[in-house]
Amino acid sequence: MQMILSEIRGTFFFFVCLIDVNKMKMTTNQHIERKDLFFRYCRDMVTPEEKWQVEKWVTDEPYVADELDRLRKALAIQEKINRMEAFDVSVAYARVHRKIRNRNRRRRWLAGIYRAAAILAFPLFISSLVFAYLAFHDDPSEIAYTELIAAPGVVARFELPDHSSVWLNSNSKLRYPVRFSGKTREVELEGEGYFEVQSDKNHPFYVTTSSGLKVMAYGTRFNVSAYDRTMETTLAEGKIALLNDTDLLHELRPGEEVTFHHETGRLDVQDVSLHEKLAWKDGKIIFRNAPLDKVFAQLSKRYNVDIVLHDEQHLLEKYSSRRVTFTNETIQQILSYLEIAAPIEWAIAPPEQKSDSTLVRQRIDVWLKKE
Repeated sequence: MQMILSEIRGTFFFFVCLIDVNKMKMTTNQHIERKDLFFRYCRDMVTPEEKWQVEKWVTDEPYVADELDRLRKALAIQEKINRMEAFDVSVAYARVHRKIRNRNRRRRWLAGIYRAAAILAFPLFISSLVFAYLAFHDDPSEIAYTELIAAPGVVARFELPDHSSVWLNSNSKLRYPVRFSGKTREVELEGEGYFEVQSDKNHPFYVTTSSGLKVMAYGTRFNVSAYDRTMETTLAEGKIALLNDTDLLHELRPGEEVTFHHETGRLDVQDVSLHEKLAWKDGKIIFRNAPLDKVFAQLSKRYNVDIVLHDEQHLLEKYSSRRVTFTNETIQQILSYLEIAAPIEWAIAPPEQKSDSTLVRQRIDVWLKKE
């Protein structure tokens, strides 16, 4: 390698010495100065005045252009020589050898992975067959269930396994299987829920309540309110049916509400305002001339408080809420408004502590003002 570089370096000096001193007809000092100027000119290291001088020589003395061209070639060769001398062959060899060794190590590692994959393939295949069998041969007694609960004072939205959606009102509970199987999709509701059911005519959707009644739907939007003594079902879109264990009790049309009174078994059917009835799922409370006893019942659900009406003569039934919508107001703000709409007064009872140190639900007492 060094011998090759020496020969190339000799070629470089040969090119440099090609400048014809005799043709230039100048002294040795002048030749050295001119040669130095040519070097700096080829490397762009001259002043504007020196550049002008060289270019003037090129114009006046045609052979100067050839000398400059040979000098540029010689300088290019010198630059290549410098790069070659800076190249460390031993380091390069070590780097290549290291890459080859790493590549061989990687091949051995991959071979081990392939062997492990081959060993694991068979049990994984068996496991897949088992899971496939279980997926298509469900045992109803072994189906796992999930229970959703909306926290007090909170409206919560959830998605069911069939991608149907449900909104649960405050303190409401929904129980359903982690995977719908068989010919039906069944859920159990305690409290109030609004359902948007994915359409599937081959697998009807059932909502079961503690009243013993069921709501059957295929693909529709409806609301079910199932508390202690009554069950209210409101249809927003589509078609649903109210059933007991053996009979079809009523088919609802959009905008219709059916109220079932558990104690008497009576069904009441009426048209309702969907905007007012379903506003709770959007965090709103809308009253349209509602009787005060129903207003207080809805406020009790929404704010998770006990509102006790001291109205033995049922005089509050004569008063209504007028037309009003509440969104982010507190229970105290709403009661203050109702004081304007009706002759009532109210007070928040001090919190009571149980024997286990927990607090009972907040209580608000409401009276009719004395004239």
